[in-house]
Amino acid sequence: MHAIDYDVVILGGGPAGTATALSLRRHAPSLSLALIEQSTYDGIRIGETLPPIVQPLLEQLGVWNAFLNQEHVPAYGSCAAWGSDQLTDNEFIYHPAGRGWHLDRRRFDAMLACEATNTGIASYAGSKFIKSQPAGHRRWRLAIQGENRDDISIEADFVVDATGRRAVFAKQQGVRKVFLDQLFGVFVFFMLNSGTPLTDSYALVEAWEEGWWYSAIVPNKRLAVVCMSDIDVVKRLGLNSSTKWIELMNKTRYVKARVREAEPIAAPSVLAAHSHRLERVTGNAWLAVGDAATTFDPLSSLGIFKGLRSGIMASYAIADYFKGSASSLEKYEAILAKEFEEYLS
Repeated sequence: MHAIDYDVVILGGGPAGTATALSLRRHAPSLSLALIEQSTYDGIRIGETLPPIVQPLLEQLGVWNAFLNQEHVPAYGSCAAWGSDQLTDNEFIYHPAGRGWHLDRRRFDAMLACEATNTGIASYAGSKFIKSQPAGHRRWRLAIQGENRDDISIEADFVVDATGRRAVFAKQQGVRKVFLDQLFGVFVFFMLNSGTPLTDSYALVEAWEEGWWYSAIVPNKRLAVVCMSDIDVVKRLGLNSSTKWIELMNKTRYVKARVREAEPIAAPSVLAAHSHRLERVTGNAWLAVGDAATTFDPLSSLGIFKGLRSGIMASYAIADYFKGSASSLEKYEAILAKEFEEYLS
């Protein structure tokens, strides 16, 4: 089978992968790039409250106006009952941007991918990375299953693992994950009753004895409500059961009040939310970005911000790598290690 050649192939079309592609296009325009994304951006993606500090990154990537045109629901801050029964507000109004945003993740991720395609980056949406093998010195051959289940062979001088928490490419290279906890989130979506105004745009955090609750507005007059706890607690309390989840939620004060005029629209979904890092985030002609490299506690609300920033930093390292810098990947490794240490402190 004839292989298609690219300088850099990015596995994963989420925020970290598309940020890597967009930033590389700006800083190393002569490189040929391909973006491989398993989805077609049409499925449900868990939303996130995007803080105002993301604006400079979106401007740097050249997508700020495209983002504003999407008109995501404004978020003017967060409030938390943590260590007491009283809510404490964290206002975004004191930031120059004055607001954050409750993201429609499907539309946000699709916008980034579209902007990447508009710059001439080859896009393989609906295509799954299967396996890799060395193809000579510092070169990779990748087996991809296309959108129509056809086999695609791609060769690249450099590979970016942006496959999220699974870190599929790094795992195939034998790189281990170092886990710091066993945190999981149990999600339920609620639909606001017709006529209920969306007057409360704040993200809400409410502690309980074995974790915390998080809720935020998501598109189409819905609320995402998440119970965060260790996986052993999730299993012991049977929180994958709608009945058990609702029983526990009804013991809260603020979350219960928030969903009083809403109805659950699906059974609970259990998703990993643990903090971890790869034992190394670079290797022979490859590096990892975003959640493939490191993950932070969701309470930090830095997931997408971290993904975009790591993609930009990765693009600098890759551009220097192609210029012959022997230390570019080492520097990237050191930067992510320092970032993770600061997160832990």
